[in-house]
Amino acid sequence: MYECLKGLEPARVFELFGELCRIPHGSKNEKAVSDYIRLFCEDRGLEVWQDEAYNLIIKKDAAPGYESAPTVILQAHLDMVCEKNAGTDHDFTKDPIPVLRDGDRIYADGTTLGADDGTGVAFAMAVLEADDIPHPRLEVVLTADEEAGMSGIKAIDFSKITGRVIINLDCSDQGIVVGCAGSAVIRLELPVEREAVPGNWECGELQIRGLKGGHSGLDITKERGNANVLLARILSSLAETCQVRVGGFHGGLQTNAICREAEAKIAFPAERREEVEACLEAWERILKKEFKISDPDVRVGLAEPAEGWGVLTPESQEKLLDAMLNIDCGVIAMNAEVPGVPETSGNIGVVTTESGNVVIRTLYRSCYDSKKQYVVDRNRRLARLLGAEFSVESSSPEWEYKADSRLSALIQRIYEKRFGKKLAVEVSHGGNECGAFFKAFPDADIVCTGTQIIGAHTPDESVLVSIVQKEWEMLCLTLKGILEY
Repeated sequence: MYECLKGLEPARVFELFGELCRIPHGSKNEKAVSDYIRLFCEDRGLEVWQDEAYNLIIKKDAAPGYESAPTVILQAHLDMVCEKNAGTDHDFTKDPIPVLRDGDRIYADGTTLGADDGTGVAFAMAVLEADDIPHPRLEVVLTADEEAGMSGIKAIDFSKITGRVIINLDCSDQGIVVGCAGSAVIRLELPVEREAVPGNWECGELQIRGLKGGHSGLDITKERGNANVLLARILSSLAETCQVRVGGFHGGLQTNAICREAEAKIAFPAERREEVEACLEAWERILKKEFKISDPDVRVGLAEPAEGWGVLTPESQEKLLDAMLNIDCGVIAMNAEVPGVPETSGNIGVVTTESGNVVIRTLYRSCYDSKKQYVVDRNRRLARLLGAEFSVESSSPEWEYKADSRLSALIQRIYEKRFGKKLAVEVSHGGNECGAFFKAFPDADIVCTGTQIIGAHTPDESVLVSIVQKEWEMLCLTLKGILEY
């Protein structure tokens, strides 16, 4: 067990969370953690299924006196977002998460922590193991690949699931969530041609650093800078004023994280170096002014490039910049029914350059399937204009808000009785697997709860011990109170 987690209560929850942090479990790399939990359940005599996608369905009989209560599904996801700071030496495929604690705050050293959704998985495992928590019959559903396309939930055999009261443990913000957006990840693959760097030209790597990033759904209204978009803006300006040519464009690691860092290989006439450097200094001042509230530490710099590359032809460069500056990124529309929550948004999450193409991957979210399809269709038509290949990598349904949720009402009553104040009830712009459950079981009663995550999907991700304790108590009280459902 991590030293920094020793002595914390609830002890078993933190022990299990620590064990999960030792097992690499980034999206699409969940076999080891799935096998670990399968053996954990088998050792305790629990009924467990593991499918080819490494999803798990686990069942536990009701505690005495709860046999007639409705079956409750506890649901969480096995994978984590793998983000790290530039210069951090960490391999998410084999290295344990470097967990640290500062008083009430648990975080990682330069990487994402994986509390999203490691705390939810630890909660579910602790309930499965415990013999002193009153509860109804339980069905625990732990899914793979939630963060990078929700392919896990799409492979679930829903015929093995009988419950219709669902507590999703995929984190919350300030209360409980009772509805969420659907999403789609689109991919534009733009063919590009290259040519040699002109003679007597200098080369460099233009870098954007210092942005906060964040969750592309929950943080999208905070108006934080997207490094991919800012880099494209600067390159467009430099191409017009300083004859800068682009050799490669790279930015972001995950589609569901607002891009924090991006870089482009560039070339320019040697006699224009001072002009290029002056332009970059001017752009840094511009961005610090534009983002003085949301991203005051944004930096623009020119570093030495790697050797052995050419530049895009003028036509290819124009098509790249046309694409980057015309794809919707940020809030597209706000929700007229739920103040303060976006209706539709986009996030240019990952841009990569290979020898013959540039790949742009964008995540769109919307509470309306029709609006999601609209922005997807706009990208399809933009791709056609640019001669790019277009595909939808993944798509997930929205989860409709139900005002008459008995589960939501129960949790609110329990919270108010325990803490003496009303519980916040929210509709989230972040997506989760509740949409898939709602599509499979339209009559299901679903609430999303779990530990509040600070800085989700960034290396600043952290969780508070006090919040974990509070949410664990609420989960236990909710299972105990299910007789009042």
